[in-house]
Amino acid sequence: MANQKKTGGSNKRNHDPAAVKYGKKRAGTGSSRKKLTSKESNIGDGKTRLNKYIAQAGICSRREADLLIELGSVTVNGEIVVEMGYKVNPTDVVKYEGQTLSHIKPIYMLINKPRDFHSTTDDLSKAKSVGNLIRNFCKYPVLPVGKMERESTGVLLLTNDQDMILKLSHPKHDVKKIFQIELDKPLKREDFDKLQAGYINEHGIFIKVQDIAYSKTSKNQIGIEIHSQVNRLLEKIFEGLGYKIKKTGSSIFCRVN
Repeated sequence: MANQKKTGGSNKRNHDPAAVKYGKKRAGTGSSRKKLTSKESNIGDGKTRLNKYIAQAGICSRREADLLIELGSVTVNGEIVVEMGYKVNPTDVVKYEGQTLSHIKPIYMLINKPRDFHSTTDDLSKAKSVGNLIRNFCKYPVLPVGKMERESTGVLLLTNDQDMILKLSHPKHDVKKIFQIELDKPLKREDFDKLQAGYINEHGIFIKVQDIAYSKTSKNQIGIEIHSQVNRLLEKIFEGLGYKIKKTGSSIFCRVN
């Protein structure tokens, strides 16, 4: 299996997606495969399932970790473990592709991202980034859940829980996200109705929002609910209707505000 060497201490996924998806065999490392029997499965209190351990180290989700284990990419105390359900002790040395993993408990942070800040947490070269905002408060690597543009403000969830990131970012889970938007001009009633009912845009794509409402004070300001993680989706929708977004704020994400 191909391995992308990690740099800067960031716990990013570094497995080969093709190997996981298509079951590509990895080259032998000389380590012995440890095929556990039911009596040797060391299921006991105070121990952690190996797939969970890998996920909490920030490598991938638990489901993907099962595939890495099956492919023989993970060792425990120098031995390749391929048995599903294997549990490890806190003192065990777990390695993925030769790199020792650190077992970190799940961390969840909710912040109000300021305008003009990048949502990235793993590139500290950007002075105005969320990573630099939290660096004195969180010593462990965390990633943002979902996408938020630099110009946007509002609720941003950060975590090292890869399973949660995968669940909340996938369209099939239908996660609610509500934005407060200020346009460069009042939103026409006909465009309001189009967004609410759904329509085919100039590129042949069906556009429909889950909910939309005018502000009580101005028709330049609206509240809009979407369940999509498409990059710059709101900007694309309103530009197609002839509007420019002056300000965007995320007020609710996954029922959290």
